[in-house]
Amino acid sequence: MKTSNEVPKTAIKKLLIVVACLLPVLVFSQSKTPGSVEYLKFCNGINGLTLGEDIAQIPSYKLSYLDNDAQPDADSCVRYQYKDSSLLVLGDSLLLNAIGFRAYKNKIVSIYLFFRMSDAYKVLSDFLKAYGPFTGRPNNYADIYNWDTSMLNLSLRYQVKTEMGVAIFTSKHLENEIAANRPAIIFKNAYQSFSALY
Repeated sequence: MKTSNEVPKTAIKKLLIVVACLLPVLVFSQSKTPGSVEYLKFCNGINGLTLGEDIAQIPSYKLSYLDNDAQPDADSCVRYQYKDSSLLVLGDSLLLNAIGFRAYKNKIVSIYLFFRMSDAYKVLSDFLKAYGPFTGRPNNYADIYNWDTSMLNLSLRYQVKTEMGVAIFTSKHLENEIAANRPAIIFKNAYQSFSALY
């Protein structure tokens, strides 16, 4: 027969086992709930356009080269404009001007959302609702808001001079891969420039 001290200890052990088993489920379900930076990690992009996605999965008629420039940039990334007007709707009564992205080895590294300055407050409000409070501001006087996670970051920036704002979603994994390959890219570009002289 169990003593009165053993009964609570057994009940506590069982309760701890149940909580330990349910904890991963609770944490995973929280990541799907808007209002936290965990939701940003869960979405991994916006409106179905995700970081790391292979651009071969996107129908070609929905893509054009940004500024009609098919040449890779200094990081060997190609810039595209996403031409799907249904993705331009962001939140209530908010319409983006354009969506662009950079691709490295055909994988989406960064997603750019361009909007009018008159919609700046709406975009910030939408992001605060979706991803919770921003995690940092590099300068209290500059209109830059950052949401930083272990997988990606989101930076919201207002450019008053151009009357435009931009939100940039960036994959940290792909950015690190680009940085690791940068010396090889510089050597390749220098070699191509040198060989063009002959």
